[in-house]
This record gives sequence, structure tokens and C-alpha cells, in this order.
Amino acid sequence: MKKKMVMFSVLLFICVVALTGCGKEKKNTIVGKWAHGSYVYTFNADKTCSYDAAGTLMKCTYETDGDKLSILYDGNTASFDTTYSIDGNKLNVKDSFGSDTIYTRK
Repeated sequence: MKKKMVMFSVLLFICVVALTGCGKEKKNTIVGKWAHGSYVYTFNADKTCSYDAAGTLMKCTYETDGDKLSILYDGNTASFDTTYSIDGNKLNVKDSFGSDTIYTRK
């Protein structure tokens, strides 16, 4: 009986840790749709993305490394490299002028 209780406790602990980890990963990931007015980024899990700039749709790919974000728009040879941070449902991206632009998760 004691052995069964220990096994049950271990399994319960593993389930709690696994479920807790999954919730945090989704909350802090860039994957999803982010809007700033009529400008919308959509970041997919397969590292593809799109940017809807007030009706002009651009396809892209992206990479993240820590707080670094690199976006390569289709048809371009140079990527847009910047920094980003996520706080809850807010994505803060430095624009090409170095100013903060806040996007909200949709």
C-alpha cells in the first residue's frame, strides 16, 4: 500500500509540473496575432509570419533569440532586426526608428 501511495504522489507531482509548464509557455510566446491599430503581426509556430500594414499584407519569416527578433519579409534580402518583450497580452517592439511600439494580443 505504501508503494502505491508513493507512485501516486510521484505521478500527481509530474502532472502538476507538466500542466504548469504548458500554461507559462503559451503566455510568454510571440506566437499569435498582435495588433497596433490597423497594423497586425501574425506569428506562427512554424516561424512564418505575416504583417498587415493597414490593408497591405506582407508575408515573412522570423527568428527569436532571447529578446532579439529578426523578421525577413518575402522579397527582401536583409532582415529587420530589433528587440522585443512580452508582458501579459502586450508585445513591445522597437520600430525602425528605435521607438517602442506596443501591440496587443488578439
